Amino acid sequence: GDGGGFSVDAQLRIEARERDGLERLLRYGSRPAFALERPREIDPDPLVHESVKRGPGGSVSLMLTPMQLLDRLAALIPPPSKHRHRYHGVLAPNLPLREAVTARAHPTERAVAPTRIESLRPHAAAAESLHRQADQRIAW
Repeated sequence: GDGGGFSVDAQLRIEARERDGLERLLRYGSRPAFALERPREIDPDPLVHESVKRGPGGSVSLMLTPMQLLDRLAALIPPPSKHRHRYHGVLAPNLPLREAVTARAHPTERAVAPTRIESLRPHAAAAESLHRQADQRIAW
């Protein structure tokens, strides 16, 4: 199934003078958190948000009061001095396994000694703890 979130594709390359490609990328990166044409008012109070993807139980509509909608939108705003996208799991900045996982990204730039499985075992408990923390999601 679809776990939500986003995927990273590092194969995209835009040349410095390719203005159309740069504009498309900037428009994509600056798009709003949700499409403004999706929420609609059905009564003076509740709003209905029509989703593109089916939610739990197969629903495509979410009914919220204006305050509930604002509360959920506010949860998407990162805290002051924090990045909007934070990496968890093996891509987290301070996780010891990050070096072993990202070493294959640029094999020509640096040579990394093969990692032995035994050296990864002490980090298994930390990885399991991170996995449990990632399961705590905002209840939409």
